[in-house]
Amino acid sequence: MHIDPASLRGRHVYQLLISMIQPRPIAWVGSRSAAGVDNLAPFSYFMGVSSSPPALAISVARKGRDALKDTARNILDTGVFTVSIPSEDHVAAVAGSATSYPAGRSEFAALGLEAREGQVVAAPYPAVARATAECELWHANDLGTVHLLVGRIVAFHIDDALVERGSEGQPRIDGAALAPLARLGGATYGTVGRRFPHPTPAVPDDEA
Repeated sequence: MHIDPASLRGRHVYQLLISMIQPRPIAWVGSRSAAGVDNLAPFSYFMGVSSSPPALAISVARKGRDALKDTARNILDTGVFTVSIPSEDHVAAVAGSATSYPAGRSEFAALGLEAREGQVVAAPYPAVARATAECELWHANDLGTVHLLVGRIVAFHIDDALVERGSEGQPRIDGAALAPLARLGGATYGTVGRRFPHPTPAVPDDEA
């Protein structure tokens, strides 16, 4: 089947994309309004973009043609935010934080989640999170229907129980222990599932 995206309505393209691009990692984003109201929301249009400097990106859609979601407005106003990676047992809280609460109502308070303060940036993150990055806004790209926000990571918070060491003693995260939650199509969530190693093959001698 050949599909011209221009022939589909915007929400239908969205439904096609989220059913095609899966699994998607979830950025559980903590931010704070200029008035001091804490916000927590999940985004699965999310990726790492650089390791030097360490950086990640989230895509935040508008609520309407001209209305920014609280997350985008907060980050643009304050220049800082946090990104946590939720684990499988956080699914109810993650789904709950996607609810559109009235302006001025914190998802942390609404869901009974303890908020921790960033050590470098003035933004909250959920205490239950086991892997969190504190970010400073690096680039903001207004793409019309969405804002693509790139954050430079200025601090990590990792649960000691997740930390394993590489061959040079460098810290890494035990992915199986983290049990990261993923977003699939529609309102479906999943986990990583079966894991298996497969090395990158060397270039054949006759093509080197």
